[in-house]
Amino acid sequence: MNKRKRNIAQIQNDYQKQMEKQAQRLKRKRRGLLRRLTVFGVIVLMFAVLVTSALWSQSSSLKEKEEKKVALEKELKQLQTKQEDISDEIKKLKSKEYVLELARRDYYMSKKGEKIFDVGNKSD
Repeated sequence: MNKRKRNIAQIQNDYQKQMEKQAQRLKRKRRGLLRRLTVFGVIVLMFAVLVTSALWSQSSSLKEKEEKKVALEKELKQLQTKQEDISDEIKKLKSKEYVLELARRDYYMSKKGEKIFDVGNKSD
């Protein structure tokens, strides 16, 4: 068999032209819709990345601040303990007996008629 090219002339009528125009309009609408959806998707993706980045930085900042808070609370407890010790020492220093005991112990002061012997600890 011999294959030949067939040239078939299409009948141009108004209905066919309308259908072609409608098909082209639908094709353009679909392309426009696809473009709009692509742009919208890119915008949503960028927004999601920005929100995720912000949340990540805030969570790391919050974690650092919580660690700093724990360290400061520990330091506060130490300072409160030190303040209580100093307050107790101040109350004791207001007592005459305590001051005399400190003077006897630290400065080797004695009462009347009392003799002090310094016996050093010798380590062999």
